[in-house]
Amino acid sequence: MSDNETYDVCLVGDGSGGKGAAVSAARDGAKTLLIEAPLSLGGTSTWAGVNNYEPAAGATGLPQELYERLAEHPYAESIQRRTASYHPDRPWGIYDRSDHTDYRLTLNRRCGTALTFEPKTTSDATIDSVKEAGVELRPSTRFIQVQTSDKRVQSIDIQGNDFDGRIQAGVFIDSTADIYLARAAGRESAIGVESRNAYDEPIAPEQPESVLNNASLCYRIAPLPPEESLQIDLPPDGIDLDELRPVTSIRTYANGDRNMNPLHLMTGQEAFELGYRAYEESEKRIKAHWHPLQTRYGFERWKMTWVSPMLGIRDTHRLAGEHVLTEHDVETPLEQTENKEVVTFANHGLDFHDSRSSRQLVNGPYGIHFRCLLPREYGNLLVACRGASLSSIGASTCRLSRTMIVLGQAVGTTAALWGDDVKAHDASRLRETFKAGGSE
Repeated sequence: MSDNETYDVCLVGDGSGGKGAAVSAARDGAKTLLIEAPLSLGGTSTWAGVNNYEPAAGATGLPQELYERLAEHPYAESIQRRTASYHPDRPWGIYDRSDHTDYRLTLNRRCGTALTFEPKTTSDATIDSVKEAGVELRPSTRFIQVQTSDKRVQSIDIQGNDFDGRIQAGVFIDSTADIYLARAAGRESAIGVESRNAYDEPIAPEQPESVLNNASLCYRIAPLPPEESLQIDLPPDGIDLDELRPVTSIRTYANGDRNMNPLHLMTGQEAFELGYRAYEESEKRIKAHWHPLQTRYGFERWKMTWVSPMLGIRDTHRLAGEHVLTEHDVETPLEQTENKEVVTFANHGLDFHDSRSSRQLVNGPYGIHFRCLLPREYGNLLVACRGASLSSIGASTCRLSRTMIVLGQAVGTTAALWGDDVKAHDASRLRETFKAGGSE
C-alpha cells in the first residue's frame, strides 16, 4: 500500500545505536517507528560477525540489560578469559570461556575481559526488547529519500513489503552507520584521515589521507567430531599464501565454537572503493586465510561452519556536527572534563587495526559530548551510530558497539523528552535520567 503516517520519533537503521535510541524513546513515551533494511536486527555486532563486546567503561544501562536477557538462554553468551596472546610464530590471540558471570568484569579496559554472544539469540533479544518497549518495527524496509525545509527534516519516503509511502515525525534519528539520512539531508560529513591543522591533533598527519580502518569478514569454526576425517579445502586461486597475513582475533562461543576475526585481509579504503564487490572479494580471502591456519597453525581438526552475511566495516562517513570528538577529548581524563554536555564515557584505545599506529589511552576514561550527535543547524535530526561527529582518531576509540548503544540511549531519551526541539535539551537532566535507569 502507499500511505502517509505520523510518529513522534522515526529511526532509520537498527545497529547498536538504533536499538538504544528506539528503546529509550519508546520507554519515555514517544510514539516510535524503527525501520531497518535487513529482516533481522542488530547490525555489525550480530550479522557482520563481530559477536564480541570488548571491555568498555560506561557500558551499563541498556547494554547490561541485553546481557541479562542473553544470560537467560543456554549457550547464548560467555564472559571470556585470554588463553593465548599474539606471537611472531603464531599470528592469533584467543579468548576462551570462563566461569565468570559478573557483567562488571567486562567494563574495565585495563584488567577486564570480553563478552562473546550468539548472533541469532542477540538479534532475537534485540527484537524482543524493541517490541516490549512499544516500538513499531518495520524490518525489510528501506529509506528512499528525504524532504527538508526550514532547516528541518519534514518527512522521509520508505519502501518495504507492507508499506510504501511517506513518514512524518517530530524527530528523526539516523542510525545507519554510514549516516545515509543525514547526508541525504545535506548535512556536512567527512571521510578518511584529517590533516593535523583540522583539529590540531598531535598524532594526525600533516596532510589529509585516504585511509580507513580495516574491514573484516568474520567466520565461525567448530571442532570436528572424532569420527570425522579432516576437511581441508584447497585455497582459492590467485592468492599468494606466503604473502597473506593470517592475523586473527579469536573469541570462543559458549558452545565451544570459535569466532574468527581476520584483521588484515582488506583495508577500509579498498572496501570502500570496491563497494558491493568487497564482500565477494573478502569471502575469497577468508578461504585463503583459513587454509594456512588449518595446515600450519594447528587448526586441522576444525571446520568452517558459517560466514557472516555482512562485511564488518569499521570506518566510513562521519558527521561534521556541533562538536567533533578529537584526540584532545579522548586524552582528557574524565575527572578533568569541564564540558557540561558529557553524557557518557569510554576508554577503548586508539585502534586502527594496523592501517595506522594504535595504542592504549594513557589517561583513562574520557567523556563523550552530546553535541557529537547533533548535526549543525538542523533542529530535529540526531545521529546515533559510528557515523557520529568524530575525527578519525576519535572514531577509532569511540566506535565500540556498547558505547553506541549508550549514545543511542541519550539520543532516544532526548527525542522523547524535548520533542522536535532537541537542541533545547538539558544534558544534566539527561544524566540524571540515565542514573535513574541504571546507567552510571
